[in-house]
Amino acid sequence: MGFRGKRLFWIVAALIAILDLGTKAAVFHALGVDPDHWSPQVAMQDAHRMPVAGERLVLVAQMNPGMMWGMLQRYSSWLRVFRFIALGVILFLFWETDPKQKRSLVILGAILGGAVGNIWDSFRYEGVRDFIHVNLGFKPFDPWPAFNVADSAICLGVIALALTMIRLPHTPPHPVDGA
Repeated sequence: MGFRGKRLFWIVAALIAILDLGTKAAVFHALGVDPDHWSPQVAMQDAHRMPVAGERLVLVAQMNPGMMWGMLQRYSSWLRVFRFIALGVILFLFWETDPKQKRSLVILGAILGGAVGNIWDSFRYEGVRDFIHVNLGFKPFDPWPAFNVADSAICLGVIALALTMIRLPHTPPHPVDGA
C-alpha cells in the first residue's frame, strides 16, 4: 500500500494546516491587526477583541514567541529546532503506521497539520498567532491562555494518539530468521 494507502494522512494534514493558517489570517484581518507590527499594547485594545459568546469566548490577536501557554518564550530560536525534531517524530510515526490503522493516520495527520501551521508562523513572524480566548470562569483555568486551531489539533491529537496506542492490541515482535 505504501504512500497511496496512507493518503488520508496527507489530506488531513493539509486540511488542518489550511484551516489553521486561514483562520489566523481571517481573525487578525477582522481585528485589524498586522502580525508583522504586533505588540502587547495592540492586544489590549478593545478594538482588537471580538466577543463571540460574551466574555466566555473572545477572538483576540496575540503573538506567542514560545510554545503552549507561552512557555519557553526566551528560547524561541531553540523552539524552531525543537519543532523540526517534532516534525521528524510525526513523520517517523506515520511511516511506521499500518495503512489499515485509519484512526491513527487521521490523528497523525491532524498533529502534522497543526505543527506545519505553527512552524509557518514561527518562521514568518516573531511568534505564533493565537486568537481564541476562552474564560471558563473557574480556577486554575481563569482565563485559559489564547490558542489557535493548530494548538487544538496538536493537543487533541496527542491525547487521541495516546489513547489509541493504549487500546491497540500488542503483538510480540517476530523473530528474525537465522538469529
